[in-house]
Amino acid sequence: MARVPAEERRLQFVEAAARVIAQDGLASATTRRIASEADAPLAALHYCFRNKDELLEEVYNFLSRDYAKALEPVADPGLGLRPMIAAHARRIWSRMLENPHEQVTTFELLLRRYRVEAVDQPQALLMNRSMYDGWVNSTLELFSNAAQASGEPLPHNLEDVTRLFISGIDGISMQHLADPDEDRSLRLVELMARSLAAGLDYS
Repeated sequence: MARVPAEERRLQFVEAAARVIAQDGLASATTRRIASEADAPLAALHYCFRNKDELLEEVYNFLSRDYAKALEPVADPGLGLRPMIAAHARRIWSRMLENPHEQVTTFELLLRRYRVEAVDQPQALLMNRSMYDGWVNSTLELFSNAAQASGEPLPHNLEDVTRLFISGIDGISMQHLADPDEDRSLRLVELMARSLAAGLDYS
């Protein structure tokens, strides 16, 4: 059997953990179950990660800080801020439809704060904050670069618009997962993007 490089193996375990959490819930996501989902030896998982908490931290990173890396590239990154908001919303939504388990896992991880013992809640809160920081920072950088590449000034409320963008995607995702309707959901994504573009404040 060919040896799997360590970084590739780590990613396999992270992706497997995301699938298991979505399918069975966080409490059922044991290292043994995750190793089985990854079709890899349990010993390999413990070689890649010191413990389950370290693996979960990488799942948080995979679904937030590193999420943009998994998206299809924007055809023209210098097209301007308003078109970038729409293009980014569409590619995120495309990813959500292709991998709905990632959104389910995201919700499971964010709710973890309310399912752990009181002593563990501060750490869970920090993980949630880190997750949102990853989304906000990467999205804000994308939008800022789009504006600067086209010679546009930066809106005063770009961070607030970015946070509302993320909240909108989360809300539409929750509705779609609860009651799937691709046409309706896409309309909402497009409406959200137009509304946010119209709300940019340059005054």
